[in-house]
Amino acid sequence: MTRFAVIYYSSTGSVHDLAEAYAAGAEEAGAEVRLRRVAELVPHEIVEANEAW
Repeated sequence: MTRFAVIYYSSTGSVHDLAEAYAAGAEEAGAEVRLRRVAELVPHEIVEANEAW
């Protein structure tokens, strides 16, 4: 069996949507998939101050 890891960072959700699409495609092709999001490294105060985040 093929194993496929999708490791991504997404601050606004756009890359998250792409990562899920890649994972779904790989699963449909028969792969064992792991979807992993990289932890946010920006301080919480900065994320809260930016509405798009």
